[in-house]
This record gives sequence, structure tokens and C-alpha cells, in this order.
Amino acid sequence: MDPTAVRSMRSDARRNRARLIEVAATAFRDEGLEIGVDELARRTGVGVATLYRHFPAKTDLISAVMGTVFDELQDAASAALDAEDVLAHFLHSTMAVQCQNRGFLQALAHHDLPDDVRDGFSRRALEIFEPIVAAAHKAGTFRAELDAVDLLVVVRMLGAISTRPERRGADAYIAALLRGLAQ
Repeated sequence: MDPTAVRSMRSDARRNRARLIEVAATAFRDEGLEIGVDELARRTGVGVATLYRHFPAKTDLISAVMGTVFDELQDAASAALDAEDVLAHFLHSTMAVQCQNRGFLQALAHHDLPDDVRDGFSRRALEIFEPIVAAAHKAGTFRAELDAVDLLVVVRMLGAISTRPERRGADAYIAALLRGLAQ
């Protein structure tokens, strides 16, 4: 939903929308995307009609939850751009975001979403990653022939690591990735 439209809502409607996203994020992370909207409405303390007013399709709710993950990635990118080693800082921060959202991201990877929704997710990720790539290119920590799409692949690789954190610490994998990504 357009941020301007959200701001123009009554305060109780904004609270309901935010609470629906929060409850859905927790449920998706802990139980997967198959949880019913009736149950999400019940847990939020709103009627199903309220849920559907904000999110006409379940995909809209999934997208809203994914929007919060992208907001976290945007915050990580902004902080990384101020760091001495932009790429390393960003990869560590991205790993933390993925670990925090592990269940949701795993469920999302296995859920059949329309192509336009998945394409929108990729576009948003690339918008976040492009300034990181430019800074890392300038610093010489990201090979010149690599671009934001390649960084997206690296971040997805980190997602695989986040599913098995007990295997080996993430720092070892990130260090190996950084060595491979440098010029």
C-alpha cells in the first residue's frame, strides 16, 4: 500500500494494519505461510473483514510482511554505507536480518507466489543493493565484473547458511565469501 495512503488512514486503522503485519510476521516465521487468514485476524483481535479491508488477498499481507524485512535490509544498507568496510558490514547485517526472519524467508522460498510479486521483491532488493555495490566497487572489495544481481545471489547464499547456524559460525562463511568477492 502506498505510504501516503497509510498515513491518511484513521489512527485506529493504522494501528490495526500495523498489528496485522506484526502478528502475520510472527505467525509466518513460526508456522509458515499456510496459516489461515481467519486465524491471523483472531490473533490480532480484529474481524476478518478488517483484515480483508487492509489486505484483499493473502499475497498482499505476505508482501506487507516482506516489506518490513526490506525495511530492515534498507537500514542495514544505510548503516553499512557509513562503515569502513561497507561490504563486510552489509553481509554481517544481512545475515542477522535473515537469521531473525529465518522461518518466514524459508516459507517464502517454498511458497508459490505470482511472478509479479517475486519480481517486485527482486526489484526492491536490487534497489537496496546497488549503493552497496557501488561503494564496494570503489573500495575494491567487490569484483568489478559483479553487480547487484550477483550480490543478491550472495545474500541468498547467506540465507542458506542462516538455516544451519549450528554447523559453523556465519563469520567463517562470510570471510570466505569476502575473499572470493574481492578483486
